[in-house]
Amino acid sequence: MKKLLALAALALCLLLPQPSDAAPLSAEDKQVLARIESYFNGLTTLQARFLQVSNQGATAQGILSLKRPGLMRFEYDEPSPVLLVSDGTWLIFQDNELQQTTHVPLGSTPLAVLVEDPVDLTENLEVLEVARNPGVIRLLMRMRDDPEAGFIQMVFSDSPLELRQWTITDAQGVEVKVALLETRKGMELQDSLFKPRDFATGKFNEK
Repeated sequence: MKKLLALAALALCLLLPQPSDAAPLSAEDKQVLARIESYFNGLTTLQARFLQVSNQGATAQGILSLKRPGLMRFEYDEPSPVLLVSDGTWLIFQDNELQQTTHVPLGSTPLAVLVEDPVDLTENLEVLEVARNPGVIRLLMRMRDDPEAGFIQMVFSDSPLELRQWTITDAQGVEVKVALLETRKGMELQDSLFKPRDFATGKFNEK
């Protein structure tokens, strides 16, 4: 199970190709994207409980911390050995049990949109679909310069506008869904929170 959880976490960084064609965006679509960009650009800090579910049966929970620009931390609840942090340059995946670390350039992943400054959904990302339902907005996107790097669907509540979840699907149909719960914004977060753990001590660098 730990290996499944680790693979699901790493899927946030390393995504597999899936064919898809982009349709032209309407004027209404562009207005929706502008609202979402304003929402992200207005964020300074955010924390939330997250629930991660794979359609392979793996589940995990933890705390997401975000500080714009550049900084993210996915701290998984025990017994998961997984930590995922962004230091503004790298998205860093750590397995404390195996004492292994993987670095992926932050800008090469769709999740960079959470901490870019400013957020521009059409510069590095290609928006494939904007879907609107009562109270819900869904975006399907992929990397513009590397369309085979992977796909991400983001789901927002519409009123108020709030990121609620995202889903990553690979070429084999494996889905990893992350839902945000108990979201809070505007708290003080120290930069040291977004450092990788120290394998020598086995502790997080939180202070």
